Amino acid sequence: MSDSIADRTGEVMETAFEVAEKHLRAEVVTVTDPRDNTVAPFVLTNGAATPIAASLFDAYRDHPLHRTGTAALTQLPSFIALVNRFKFENSAIFANDDFTKPSLTAIFDYHPDNGVAHDEPTQAMRHQARYAFPLSKEWQAWISGNAKPMGMGDFARFIEDHIVDVSADPVDLFAAASQEFVKANRGTIATPSKLVEISRGLQVYERAVIKEAKNLSTGEAQFTFDSEHTDGDGKPLTLPTMFSITIPVFARSSEVFRLIARFRYRKTGEGLVFWYELWRPDLTFEIAFNEALDKVAAETGLPIYAGSPEKVGG
Repeated sequence: MSDSIADRTGEVMETAFEVAEKHLRAEVVTVTDPRDNTVAPFVLTNGAATPIAASLFDAYRDHPLHRTGTAALTQLPSFIALVNRFKFENSAIFANDDFTKPSLTAIFDYHPDNGVAHDEPTQAMRHQARYAFPLSKEWQAWISGNAKPMGMGDFARFIEDHIVDVSADPVDLFAAASQEFVKANRGTIATPSKLVEISRGLQVYERAVIKEAKNLSTGEAQFTFDSEHTDGDGKPLTLPTMFSITIPVFARSSEVFRLIARFRYRKTGEGLVFWYELWRPDLTFEIAFNEALDKVAAETGLPIYAGSPEKVGG
């Protein structure tokens, strides 16, 4: 009787193992999405269905199913050339008009219009090209120093370092808006030679004591100093109220734009501090940026949207 039970126990255990193995064995099945009949493979295991990642098949293909990645271009003509090489009917360009970091992003496989069927790759947003506009060194320098108070010596050195950017054009050659601004503020425009004279005078009087400061009828400011320097002669130093600069907004650009700068000063316990204030540099940036967008639109034929595209998967 006991031997019969032992033999039967072994048979039951073997059957149980077979059932368990069959129950736990993974099985590959396909599942169809009822919305558009897309078929996807899944692995069925005990109590769960795990999707098989599409990327697992990439290593076995002779060619990828889709172009992917983002090309980074460093010059606008190269960006335009690459866009023309890979663009489709539905490709689009997004423009980031941030004053400090403007850029363009082309999405080759962008969404089609609603209700329109296309055979080309759409909606994946896997393949892109990006161009970050490099701001010119001149633009960066003047924007960085804008409205920043400086001591006499620092202000003088800044003017001398960037004197080549200062324009000698008379006011009647300015754009209409700039002429109106100068006229409305009764501005007197400094020439490059006058700015050099001012910068050298400020360096001479860097340690001087201000003896007198007053506004003249012309709107200019005149300062008289008692100087500690042996080469200081104590003569009045006259500052015009404005000057203009002509600089490129973007690096490697031959097109320059005019900006009006106002002289500013303030008396402190340690002496005078000077600075300049650029008039509406945002408008200048907008003009330069929009001209670049017009060029890209004309040479690629693609729509350009101000902003950023949707996040993939968002």
